[in-house]
Amino acid sequence: MLEANTSPKGIGKTIMTRYSKDPRQISAKFSSNCCKCKTRIPKGATIYYWPSSGEVFCTSCGDAPFRQFLSSAKDEEVYAGSGNPYVY
Repeated sequence: MLEANTSPKGIGKTIMTRYSKDPRQISAKFSSNCCKCKTRIPKGATIYYWPSSGEVFCTSCGDAPFRQFLSSAKDEEVYAGSGNPYVY
């Protein structure tokens, strides 16, 4: 599913295109364990969620892969001609 996002203030800056299976940073809706280090994650904690695999990562384990995903997604937009490499 494609969801095009634009800035909430209408400045005209386009935020990266999001898809339903993109990983995202969310608040845990229930207690769980990190898929990598098996650390207990309490309800309400910040987590990284990968919907395509259903995996949940704590902030220490999920931060680097999530940032890599965001970087790759921005690169794709620039290569496709829809992104600006000078805007963060």
